[in-house]
Amino acid sequence: MNDSLKRTQIRDAIRSRRSMLTEEQCKSFDKVLSSQFVSVSDKSLRSIISSAECVALYKAVKGELPCDGIAEFFLENDRTICYPKVRGDEMDFYEITDPESQFTEGAYGIPEPKSGLRKIYPGDIDLMIVPALAYSEDGMRLGQGGGYYDRWLNEASKNGKAPYTVGVCYDFQIYSALPVQPHDYAVDCIMCVYTEDD
Repeated sequence: MNDSLKRTQIRDAIRSRRSMLTEEQCKSFDKVLSSQFVSVSDKSLRSIISSAECVALYKAVKGELPCDGIAEFFLENDRTICYPKVRGDEMDFYEITDPESQFTEGAYGIPEPKSGLRKIYPGDIDLMIVPALAYSEDGMRLGQGGGYYDRWLNEASKNGKAPYTVGVCYDFQIYSALPVQPHDYAVDCIMCVYTEDD
């Protein structure tokens, strides 16, 4: 089986599995993730989280693991949070100060910042919470296929302005290995939420 077919099969499997999650379950997992995030035991990661002044996040759709609780944590601690907005083949990040009123439906049905908000530039973002359909154990990610995060992160990295990246996902999104491409960008660490009790 070629890599392209493997990627398609993995994407289909994860989308199918995520579609089984209810809205209530997703809200519950959001709380689990934010609790895990603010009480992380790894000292170096805890230091990065506590010192991050500007954090990029994403709005979850179609069963993605929400990170709204993480956004609340940073807002309550007077940090800047920002979200992506698609512009052609690229994406830009904009500051959100009121999550209840500053989003509108954007590309692919994903909520994105409304027009007129403050743009946040690469180099100003200290920490980025990165979505994906799947992650390998060594941090490689399989996205939706549009390549937006790979392009943004590779460009920022080339200019010495890449933030520390945290991939967040459900346990069923972790693979021992993934069919990766040369432009795929690996995250610095992964936080995983378990969907079933052991």
